[in-house]
Amino acid sequence: MTEQPVDVIESGAVTTCVLNRPETGNMLDATMLDALADAVSQAAGRGARVLVLRAAGPDFCLGRKGPKIEGVPTPAILNAEFARVQGANELVEDFPGLTVSVVHGRALGAGASLAGRCDLLVAARSARLGFPEVPHGIAPTVVASYFVHRLGRTALLDLLLTGREVAAEEAQRLGLVTRVVDDEALGKEAAATADELARLDPEVVRKIKSFIGTAATLPPRTAVRLGIAELVNQMVDQATPTT
Repeated sequence: MTEQPVDVIESGAVTTCVLNRPETGNMLDATMLDALADAVSQAAGRGARVLVLRAAGPDFCLGRKGPKIEGVPTPAILNAEFARVQGANELVEDFPGLTVSVVHGRALGAGASLAGRCDLLVAARSARLGFPEVPHGIAPTVVASYFVHRLGRTALLDLLLTGREVAAEEAQRLGLVTRVVDDEALGKEAAATADELARLDPEVVRKIKSFIGTAATLPPRTAVRLGIAELVNQMVDQATPTT
């Protein structure tokens, strides 16, 4: 195996985490998840403005690889395993700056879920994403609990019930992918996007991410009123001379 399960590359205000187990399809086992959680935490601690998730090898991530368990698994063992998965996912979701996943090849199951936790998902045109659990006899309730807030009910059910791998352009139409680029331009486009995002005012980024999270839980008119109040406060603050 390669030396590090996650390679970390720092470039100015951008930190890139590269899933680095191509021989396993970058499947998310305990070692990979712990390394990813540590890398994301350290990037946040360093004050990185942009976190980029990429992967080595032909695929982004082929899903989760659970531990080998002798006999019947106990609820305690399974809860600990999924706490590890969710812990890494939440660190990506809660990253104080902006997050970008860069997907090539296949992103399946927990791999597609991880990529979808980022603020933006840039995919190669040949990339394919899918959630294959239901046809294999597993109801992916963890995936559903998150993506029910991201995708429409019909689109989500279609993806989950069929387990089919969708091309990047269809995934974009469904709302799972932000941007689709030609394969040969993926690296350049991802780097340019990260550099552009890193130049944004981090306080403005923090405010808009926080507001979107709050607004999603409110009735539309309440959200609009809150949006007006927040914007007025910003304009007053910007117009007030500092001493």
